[in-house]
Amino acid sequence: MHARFTNYSRMCQRCQQENEYEMHCLFFCNTSRQVWFGSPLGIRVHELSLDITTTITQIMGAMDEEGNSLFANTLWELWKERNKTVIEHLPFKPQDVLQRVKTLGVYNQANVVAVQQRANERMVHEKYEFDAQGWQVVMDGSWDTSNLAGGAYVVYNKGCVHSTGLFAFQVQDPFHAEAMTMKEAVNYMYVNLNLPRATRIQFFSDCLNLVEAVNQRENTDLPSWRAKHVVTDLIKQLEERNEGMTVHHVQREAVSQAHGLANVARRRRLTYQGAPHMALNQEVRISTGLDEQFFQRVQEAPP
Repeated sequence: MHARFTNYSRMCQRCQQENEYEMHCLFFCNTSRQVWFGSPLGIRVHELSLDITTTITQIMGAMDEEGNSLFANTLWELWKERNKTVIEHLPFKPQDVLQRVKTLGVYNQANVVAVQQRANERMVHEKYEFDAQGWQVVMDGSWDTSNLAGGAYVVYNKGCVHSTGLFAFQVQDPFHAEAMTMKEAVNYMYVNLNLPRATRIQFFSDCLNLVEAVNQRENTDLPSWRAKHVVTDLIKQLEERNEGMTVHHVQREAVSQAHGLANVARRRRLTYQGAPHMALNQEVRISTGLDEQFFQRVQEAPP
């Protein structure tokens, strides 16, 4: 926010004592310390590293699965409470954070078996019926901790690669990168290619949260509040083009081509749209392995 609006203060709006960076936000701020003090995890905040990645790695490496779940839920609920204070100007309530963590833990424990069963059934029974004359779009986003991101999509028509898109941008979390990639892919198909509304287009992503949010028309509980407006646009587009547009979840290996292209776009700050075999340079073609074997990969990698 400070980078976008110079009159926006870097100071933590909860304690007004220090600039708000990751470790301060989640651990060192007095309000966050109150949460950890009341948590059963026994984390000593004053002994933590100043690096967020090191801190999370060390804490999760020292706990079992139940402890890791409690730790992750606490971070998530603490972040949401922080947003209420900063964005909605509501008082920060550590006791509410701890109560929600406790409730969420009970919910997770009670539903974990049912969730796993539904996931297994979906992996076994869901099949994709490809339209030989239709379109398929495989997409993936790439993000790193410096907030650089890349997105890519590979467009298939009648079983062959039709075109490829790469683009570089800046976002602050990986889910936002995935959402932006899907938005770019959808815009390319309906704006650049100008396909009729009834044209059948299947979009494939390995980001399950994004696929479920778009298909369920639900944008209230996303992993990233920054991506909310992007998901809102995607939901609107799906509703407008419901005759032909469908969104599906697949495993990582099914989007390996798009994943490689997204990494190239992020590392090289590269933006490109066109036919991959005609215009992409040889180095990029080799490094991403565009081999037109998408259909086989999807069938081998169920959702």
